[in-house]
Amino acid sequence: MAEIKKSKERKIEKEILGVLVFLGVLIVVFLIASSYFRSLNSFEYEGISFSKKRVGEIDFFHHNYYLKVGQRLINYNLYLRNDPRYNNVTVEGTKADLLAAGSVAYVTVDSAGLQECRLGNLAIGTISSFLSDNQMEVIGGNLNFWDAGAKGDQWITCENRAGNRVIEIFRANETKVSIEGKCYRLEVADCEILEAVEKLEVQAIIDAKKVRA
Repeated sequence: MAEIKKSKERKIEKEILGVLVFLGVLIVVFLIASSYFRSLNSFEYEGISFSKKRVGEIDFFHHNYYLKVGQRLINYNLYLRNDPRYNNVTVEGTKADLLAAGSVAYVTVDSAGLQECRLGNLAIGTISSFLSDNQMEVIGGNLNFWDAGAKGDQWITCENRAGNRVIEIFRANETKVSIEGKCYRLEVADCEILEAVEKLEVQAIIDAKKVRA
């Protein structure tokens, strides 16, 4: 009887050990799978880490960094609608020395040429928020002299605000970002205004990071 009892106990112990091993394997598989799926939603672009997040039916590409303003550190969160890896807008010219806390940035738009663009207002709001959240004062203007006069807007160009950071946004035959000193020209074709804006934002962060390094 004692031998039978011991045999049953060993059998139970083996069964428990088997269950524990099985559970351990499941945990390892879960951790590996979880890490794999997280990696699918995380990537680096030009030394900047991004994570993909979905809100409703819309995908966003998130990056965060810290700004030092005086003795304070401010956590800034960038959200892009376009995957920076596949945003093929060309950047020409010098490095983007755009971000400078405490300085003024002028955002001037030829709205007459972009008024039919569905995401036009979103794009202008995006670049304005990006600059103000980076602790810059944003002043809006009109790139078109006659339209500015008719509407009572400030007529602002890179030329009449020379020495200041000026972002000109206007319709063109090709979408690209041209940088010349503190003048940033966002040329927009086929209403790719949000792509151009996000390209400038990412380029500004990349170049600012190089300066900090």
